[in-house]
Amino acid sequence: MPTDASESNDEEFPNPPDELANWVVDPLQSQSIPKLERVIEYAEELIAYKSRPVSSAETSSTESDAGGGETVETLPQKQQSAQDRQRRQKEIETMSKSERIALSDEELRRYGTVEIRKLDCGPGCKQCPHGPYRYCVYRNSKGTVTSKYAGKAGSE
Repeated sequence: MPTDASESNDEEFPNPPDELANWVVDPLQSQSIPKLERVIEYAEELIAYKSRPVSSAETSSTESDAGGGETVETLPQKQQSAQDRQRRQKEIETMSKSERIALSDEELRRYGTVEIRKLDCGPGCKQCPHGPYRYCVYRNSKGTVTSKYAGKAGSE
């Protein structure tokens, strides 16, 4: 004789990814299908937001990463899909300094906005500012604007 439907379903929830914390997994497992579908929609919106291109207003805020200085030229990131930006973000985060230095300005623009900066090294230096130096400005895996040194400018 059939019993309550919840009693006849002995299957376990699917195993969550190891890197997903229990405080994320446990509440998800208690949600209805429509709410889970909305979670998926929101997660996709959040991914799009965190992987959006860096705006010109945001590039100047990264100068503190390099110890200050002045941006003398900006070459915006090339237009590409959100998936391509995410893939490139992973590439540049694993790329070595020498690999970044070997890239041309046009190649760097696939990874982010290229900024040409002149930097001050500190008080008492009579030769400041130094440079110009190239930096690639992009969003990291957390969606935060960051920059990486990409060599001296004009050395291509």
